[in-house]
Amino acid sequence: TTPRWLNRTVAGAGITSALGDFCYETTTVILPGFLAVLGVPAAALGLIEGAADAVASFTKMVSGYVADKLGHRKALVLVGYALTPIGQAFIALAAGWPLLLLGRLVSWFGKGLRGPLRDAIVIQAVSSETRGRAFGFHRAADTVGAVIGPLLGVAVLGWAQTLHWGDTASPFRLVLWLSVIPGALAVLAFLALVNDPQ
Repeated sequence: TTPRWLNRTVAGAGITSALGDFCYETTTVILPGFLAVLGVPAAALGLIEGAADAVASFTKMVSGYVADKLGHRKALVLVGYALTPIGQAFIALAAGWPLLLLGRLVSWFGKGLRGPLRDAIVIQAVSSETRGRAFGFHRAADTVGAVIGPLLGVAVLGWAQTLHWGDTASPFRLVLWLSVIPGALAVLAFLALVNDPQ
């Protein structure tokens, strides 16, 4: 029989995290190269990533408070996951640093919004004795997505660069658009599989 701790909500949260990480970690790996072919200076990458991290950290601080006031944790987590592929689309469309910055801020805002609320849902979906196992499974799934996404992204980028494109940015845009797919699947997985105990 299936262990009680590995219930539908825990499995769903793990699958969702794997797909979400697949989506945005792929971008993290190819972003420096994409900036280079767009002619954006390297210093801009530091500013973009620093601003995105700051937004994610601030959002994590307030997301729990907002959820406690409003309720609707699952809906807020779904919004958080949906913002990642939306941010990816902005990045894929970018011709310079402003849209890159916007895309990264949107993605990282979503990341900050969903994390604490998703963890709260997972905590309440299992008994106190099995929380370690539930979170271990969740982190393992998260890591699988974070490893496979960039590896596959780099492989697709390498293949795409062997084709004849009009410009050097097109292979990067292809990978970015493809990474939207697991991001969208993450939203569907959380919607279909995860039940908020409250």
